[in-house]
Amino acid sequence: MKTNPFLITGYKSPKLFCNRDLDLIRITSAIENQRNITLISSRRMGKTGLIMHVFNSNKHLKEYIPVYFDIMGTTGLDEFVEMFSNALIQKIARTENKLKRFMKKLGSLRPGLSYDPFTGEPRISLDIRNEQEAVSSLDMIFNIVHQNKQSFVIAIDEFQQIESYPEKNTEAILRTYIQHASNISFIFSGSKKHMLADMFSHPSRPLFSSTEMMFLETIDKKEYFNFIREHFTLGGKNIQDEALISIERHTNMHTFYVQFLCNRLYGSFKQVTAKEVDQTIHLILKENEPIYANYLNLITTTQYKTLRAIALEGSVTSPTAGHFLANHSLGAASTVSQTVGSLIGKEFLSDEPGGLLLQDKFFGQWIRMKTG
Repeated sequence: MKTNPFLITGYKSPKLFCNRDLDLIRITSAIENQRNITLISSRRMGKTGLIMHVFNSNKHLKEYIPVYFDIMGTTGLDEFVEMFSNALIQKIARTENKLKRFMKKLGSLRPGLSYDPFTGEPRISLDIRNEQEAVSSLDMIFNIVHQNKQSFVIAIDEFQQIESYPEKNTEAILRTYIQHASNISFIFSGSKKHMLADMFSHPSRPLFSSTEMMFLETIDKKEYFNFIREHFTLGGKNIQDEALISIERHTNMHTFYVQFLCNRLYGSFKQVTAKEVDQTIHLILKENEPIYANYLNLITTTQYKTLRAIALEGSVTSPTAGHFLANHSLGAASTVSQTVGSLIGKEFLSDEPGGLLLQDKFFGQWIRMKTG
C-alpha cells in the first residue's frame, strides 16, 4: 500500500517536504558562518519539520553532528540537562563502549541507564538534586561536546520554556556557553513570538543580540499547490484547481491544516473537486466538535465574543477600531484590548503580520459554522 504523502507528524524525507528552499539556504548560511539563529513561527507552521529537513537533506552540513531536543515539557534546568544528554547520546554514543565512556563522565550525577521498550534506544536518567548540581551537570555536557573534534548543530525547540524554570538565571547560564561554543552552532526555535523576540532583542536580557532572528511564514501558495498536485498525480489521483482554492480558503495555507486536510482527501478520494473538500471539512468539524465545545469551557463569555468576532472576520488588524467593536457589539476598546492579550496568552489567537488570527484554523471554521 502506498504511503500517504501528506504527513501530519514527523519528518520522513526531502521528497515529502514542500519547498522552503530559501529558508533552508538561510539556515544553512547561518550555520556555515557560525551565526546562531532563532526560528519563530506560529504553532504547527512546520518549524520542527524545517529543522529536520536542514539536518537530513543538506549536503553542505555533512560534517556537522545534528542534535535536536524539544524542551516543551521540561520544568527546570535539571530536566533540560537530561533532555540534552539523551539527545546527545543518540548521536555520539551509538556503541556500547562510547556509551560507557559517556556514562563515566557523568559519574558524579549518578546516571541511570535504561532502554526504550519500543525503539531500543538507550535512555539516561540523572539524579540532579539541586540547582548547583544542575549547573555543574550542564557544564559537563558542554565539555563533552567541546572535547569532540567535530562541529555540532544543536537545535533546542520551544526554547521559550526556559522562562518558566525556577532557576531564574537560566538565560545568563546558557549565554556563557553560547558565547564560548567554538564548535557549536545553535538553532533556537519556538512558537511564542513575543516571548522569544523579547528574550533575544531586549537590551536588558542576557541573550540580547546573540542570534539572527528568522520568522517562518506560510509556504508560497503556488509552490504548495504544485506539491499537492504532484503527489496526487504520483498516487494515481486527481485534484482540480477549484479544490486547491477551497483548501486555501479553509486553511489559510497554514502548514498543519493543509497537510491534515490533504491527508484526508488523498486517503478518501480518487478525484477531488471543491465538493469533496467541503464535505471533508464538514466531517472534520463534526468529529472534533467535542473538543471545540470544550474550548468554550476554558474561556469567559467576553473572550468568546471577541474570539467569535475575529473568526467571523477571518483576520483583524485593529481589534480596538470603532467599526470592529460596533459591528460585533464588543463594548469598550480597553476591555477588548485586554481580552485579546489574554487570548494570545492562552494560544487561542496568533498575532501575525496580516493581523490577529485564530491559532486553530478548524476551530475558526467551527465557530463560523455554528454562527451561521
